Amino acid sequence: MRGKAQQTNKQTNKQTNKQTNYPVNKLRCFVLLLIIALPNINIRGQTPSEDPNHYTLDTQDNFNYFNYSIWGSKLPNNTWGLETYDSSKVTASGGVLTLRCDKVGSNYISGGIETVNTKSFSYGYFEIESQLPASGTQGPWGGFWLHSGIGGFWNEIDILEPNGCDCYYGTQFHSGSFKPTNPVGENNAETYGGYSDLSSNYNKYSLVWSPKYIKVLLNDDLVWEIDDVDYVPYNPMYLFLTFQIDDGGCAPDAPTFPTKYWRFKNFKYYKLKTDGCNSGITQSNFNFTSHNYQVQEYYKLTNSTVPNNSNIFLRATDYVELGNNFTVPNGSTLTVITHFNTCPD
Repeated sequence: MRGKAQQTNKQTNKQTNKQTNYPVNKLRCFVLLLIIALPNINIRGQTPSEDPNHYTLDTQDNFNYFNYSIWGSKLPNNTWGLETYDSSKVTASGGVLTLRCDKVGSNYISGGIETVNTKSFSYGYFEIESQLPASGTQGPWGGFWLHSGIGGFWNEIDILEPNGCDCYYGTQFHSGSFKPTNPVGENNAETYGGYSDLSSNYNKYSLVWSPKYIKVLLNDDLVWEIDDVDYVPYNPMYLFLTFQIDDGGCAPDAPTFPTKYWRFKNFKYYKLKTDGCNSGITQSNFNFTSHNYQVQEYYKLTNSTVPNNSNIFLRATDYVELGNNFTVPNGSTLTVITHFNTCPD
């Protein structure tokens, strides 16, 4: 993150569902929290593994070779710290992307890649596995992040961004987002710690980005989220994997700087399925089994029963209305997600 972190309270992602039959009478869901207390209707962090019907894999890089169609080149267009980028410090082979950093004289020669000239991304689910630079040296900074490239505004989401002090300890990292309309870079962010050394092995870092909220996960566990829409970017974003060198209070503080490696594996980006979100569904006796799941404008359902022992997701831009004789039986769950009147395409 390119600014001072504003601390927020950590939040939990645990939900409890009572297992009882529950008929729902005339429930209209404009906002997720309106239904959080109702049994069997679930609100939680959504990933493609939890909600496979709504997600489709859009972009994947297994790093068996350097994929120029995704990344364009081995040189970013900018620098953000003390580093100077060199394409020779970027290698991709055997399923691993390696960004190397060497100190040459007083210069830090490093590797980084971006999609600025090839591809932008919007709402959806992002994941990558990463092994941070070996701990014990102050200065390494960067990671896995998104930025709109719009001048004058930050428009940024940081998924994995340890600064130069975080990388020294190796047990913590930073996540956050900036107000997309604030040119001075007002952000909502936090540093999370207490982990085993993140440089000793690979861990999976994930982002769920929707029009209403952002969630960051470490090894599928929620570690940070924001549901204040003022801090949720709405512009398409470019993806960055960078090895930077901190130029602030966590800059290198020793005369020597051993060669460092930042490694990544298995990048995936999933989009949400939509048809433009220009139509809704009004139906009695709704067939959950044969339904073509995608983000609709709205749902208005009556006289319907969620199938036994199933986990159903309904997504709409505007609202979900569950009318007379709508039932979620024992052993099943229904997750209702609204997207803040915005089509996540």
